[in-house]
Amino acid sequence: MADQLSRTVVLYGDGLDQGLLREAGVQDAQTIVSLTNHDETNILACVIAKREGAERSLCLINDREYGSLMKSLSIDAFIDPRATTVSTILQHVRRGRIKTLYSIEQGTAEVIEAEALETSPLVGKPLQDVQLPDGIMIGAIVRGDEVIRPAGNSKIEKGDRVVLMAQREMVKKVEQLFRVSLEYF
Repeated sequence: MADQLSRTVVLYGDGLDQGLLREAGVQDAQTIVSLTNHDETNILACVIAKREGAERSLCLINDREYGSLMKSLSIDAFIDPRATTVSTILQHVRRGRIKTLYSIEQGTAEVIEAEALETSPLVGKPLQDVQLPDGIMIGAIVRGDEVIRPAGNSKIEKGDRVVLMAQREMVKKVEQLFRVSLEYF
């Protein structure tokens, strides 16, 4: 297998200039990232770069209204600084063994990654026997380098990282599932 050369090109210039993009090799780019202070410029730069051959595009947007346009414009992902800030703050506020957290759908739900301790009521039982409240769904179990798609007979083991999605009002229940209890010590 041949080694692939990886390089990063940072342009200082007009991201809407197709000649500049071609000169930079946008047609061979894996990902274009547009991070100006102008949402419209970021969006157009990503659209042009994709049309010129870039595989993926990522842009910074501050106006949440533009988020719904991303898919129809073939933009692969976007960064919303406010949502990122809220998620970071919530990660520090949440209790239990919550490792990462991302607020979605304007705060109506959260994607949570939590570490399962031996005292968690989820550990050692087949998921089909665990009574999760409505509004909480397990999306993946991460065990070492392996990502496990949960099924009814899957069991969460001590030390696993569990990725869940929870409606905002159910987050306290998720915290309880992963809290450190006295038996842990």
